[in-house]
Amino acid sequence: MPVLLTVLLITLLLHPAEVMNAASAACGLFVRSVMPGLLPYMILSQMLVSRIRQMKPVLIVLLGWGGGSPAGGRLLGLCPGLDARRRAELAVCCSTMSPMFLLGTVGAWLGFPSAGTCALGAVLAGGWIAGRLAGRVPRRADDSAMTKPPAPLTLGEAADQTARTLLTVCATMALMRVLAELAAGAVAGISPALRLVLLTLMEVSGGAAEIAALPLPLPLRTALIAGAAGFGGAAILLQNRSVWPRGLMSLLEQLLWQAVHGAASFLIALGLMQLYP
Repeated sequence: MPVLLTVLLITLLLHPAEVMNAASAACGLFVRSVMPGLLPYMILSQMLVSRIRQMKPVLIVLLGWGGGSPAGGRLLGLCPGLDARRRAELAVCCSTMSPMFLLGTVGAWLGFPSAGTCALGAVLAGGWIAGRLAGRVPRRADDSAMTKPPAPLTLGEAADQTARTLLTVCATMALMRVLAELAAGAVAGISPALRLVLLTLMEVSGGAAEIAALPLPLPLRTALIAGAAGFGGAAILLQNRSVWPRGLMSLLEQLLWQAVHGAASFLIALGLMQLYP
């Protein structure tokens, strides 16, 4: 690991312009499209959940869907009495992108608000399918599970936790976008398609923007974006992992369920888009 980190640091220093441009693009997207919706939503949702002693799982799912990743994952740490299976199910089910991003930003990129609606519906349905499957996997008892309800969060405490989480979101978006652009630049001359795949797998927001501009039929572009959003990319996987309760699942299992989420989202979006002329 030290050798890899040293190589990455040297690579950053050798490509200052590319690094600055990629990081600026990621931070700009965060400020314009991610933070405005997540900041107030996460503060209020955490204050709400910390005040309900017996939170119904369906409410956690709805609140998680409303904010997207990693808002849903953050709420799991405030809910006592959930067994290991239910926590894993809810974590996967709530690992979605923000509805505001899919409805507003993606719909605008595609030029059709209805396409953003289809993408959102597909991603939510795909997450529900993946979550239900994850909940069927036998798990060992989780000693770190919370048994007592936490003290209600004050506005200041909720704002502090939200600020820390959003800083992680911005940091992972910027880091993964920089690494993706450097890797993509190395293969761009070989295969533009491989460049797009790398970008999407590492930082899905940037990849979705480029998918939306492809000269492909609208249904296929919408389905590809829904599939990418369902999988989430490395940045979103790391964001969720940073807020999930400790020991919830391995990274390999997380990747598996997000792949199921992405595949289901792609197929559902492709079917939904056939309903539009």
